[in-house]
Amino acid sequence: MHLLMYPGKIGENPAHLDWGTRLRIAVGAARGIAHIHKQSGGKLVHGNIKSSNIFLNSQLYGCVSDLGMAKMIATPVMQTARYHAPEVKNTQNVSQASDVYSFGILLLELLTRKSPLHATSGDLVKLVNSVNGKEQTANVFDVELLRNRNIEEQMIKMLQIGMSCVARTPKKRLKMAEVVKMIEDISMMNTRNRLQQKLVFTEGLNPAFDYDDMMMASVEVLGKGTFGTSFRATLLENRISFVVKRLTDVNVTGEAFHQKMEVIGRMRHENVASLMAYYRSKHENLVLYDYHGQGSVSSMVHGKRGDNHTSLEWETRLRIAVGAARGIAHIHSQVGQTLVHGNVKSSNIFLNAQGYGCVSEGGLTTLMSQWALPVLRSAGYFAPELTDTKTVSQASDVYGFGVVLLELLTGKPAIRSAADGEAIQLVSWVNSVVRHEWTGEVFDIQLLKYPSMEDAMLKLLQIGMICTASDPWRRLKMSEVVKILEDISG
Repeated sequence: MHLLMYPGKIGENPAHLDWGTRLRIAVGAARGIAHIHKQSGGKLVHGNIKSSNIFLNSQLYGCVSDLGMAKMIATPVMQTARYHAPEVKNTQNVSQASDVYSFGILLLELLTRKSPLHATSGDLVKLVNSVNGKEQTANVFDVELLRNRNIEEQMIKMLQIGMSCVARTPKKRLKMAEVVKMIEDISMMNTRNRLQQKLVFTEGLNPAFDYDDMMMASVEVLGKGTFGTSFRATLLENRISFVVKRLTDVNVTGEAFHQKMEVIGRMRHENVASLMAYYRSKHENLVLYDYHGQGSVSSMVHGKRGDNHTSLEWETRLRIAVGAARGIAHIHSQVGQTLVHGNVKSSNIFLNAQGYGCVSEGGLTTLMSQWALPVLRSAGYFAPELTDTKTVSQASDVYGFGVVLLELLTGKPAIRSAADGEAIQLVSWVNSVVRHEWTGEVFDIQLLKYPSMEDAMLKLLQIGMICTASDPWRRLKMSEVVKILEDISG
């Protein structure tokens, strides 16, 4: 499969390509072509540069293929393909200058995400040449790139390189060695910008504040969780509130941290708390999320009973379960259906604007040190097969969600202390009660006022017990859980 996928093709969803990925594609491909041009005394030609002949290598840089195939057979060039330079009439009069032209087309593809044979203008080069001035130039770029204002200067420089490469006269085109240096300079500019930009906002979000504003905000401690302490920060100027989580024991390199944050930042879904921004330095790792004023599901279910405490209605508990299941299932569908939440628990679930469960902190487990597992397991949410934080899986996420379901049904925490000080795991307690046929004793006393919902509660209990089965293979998939819960909720 070639590396660029254009929207609009039936049955295809265009792959996400952030600016850093596009830069690595351009840098790698340019280096590869420049290396080819140095061979055979500086006379070797590729002859068939196009996006379908470029792939990603193990370092995720562009890598060119099909070297030398074009000149083996003399055939007329189909100019309708729009990759070949205008002076190329057949496959045997290709040159290094025509390679540069074809590479320029690739740069225009990366910038515009349009096919070389552009549907409306008939020619991508003509389309780009038709715009004048900074404002009109912005109309050329892929809308996905325009969301990030910090890369505008880099995109314009890249566009200028592309247009120099596709000059109609071969003598006016750049040499590939020159192209490599110019694109590497842009890549260095991008790296410097990322390092200098203290607070990195996820794509699609326009910064409403910066690091200094955050440090001046009024702060309230929300609590200490598995991976660090969470604070509510409120900006002094406009009173906007958000959650800042200070991560402890991060065990990945800076580059790996940025890559994982980019993946987490792209998990846009109404039942997944969106990562707003993040900060990485030698001594500090911060992640920012939206603030949910109602508090977590844990505080709603297990908060102190008193004058200000409102018991959760059955419908509210059901919406929490449905929403959280949808959110986890969405996470599991990302990155080729390999992504894991890693820390599913009721204190990481909130209510969205529609009153459905919304999961937070997805994917953070893979950033942490392995030693944290004893802390994780003591919380009562972690599957028995886990050996360390790197072995979390989608099946262990299902286990954590099953524990949350049991909390919603019983009103009891995932783990609590008995009178003799011994820890009681909720999963073990529920299984014990059901085994002795005291199923009615399982449910929260607050739910007894819904006798007509008894069948639905029993079905939810069944799902919770299957999800918390000791053998991972006996557990449901999250997509299956979503379907069953949606059937129950009607």
